[in-house]
Amino acid sequence: MTATDALKILRSVAGLPVTQTEPCDDIGSGGPVQGDMNCSGDVTAVDALKILRFVAALPDTLPPACPTIGSYSGSPDR
Repeated sequence: MTATDALKILRSVAGLPVTQTEPCDDIGSGGPVQGDMNCSGDVTAVDALKILRFVAALPDTLPPACPTIGSYSGSPDR
């Protein structure tokens, strides 16, 4: 998980093209939803912020059922 992942989410939210490396699902697809860091069911700029906080080693809170950012949950980029 890097700042590049946050940039990809911001590009996706803005409607700009995003290239994902296989075997990653396209942002906003898959189960769990690729790029949905806070398990809201949607990909927003907040998800990019959560990645940047993770990369900077800053504390963040996630819902109890949501996997820790950077942990593997069946999707290579989660």
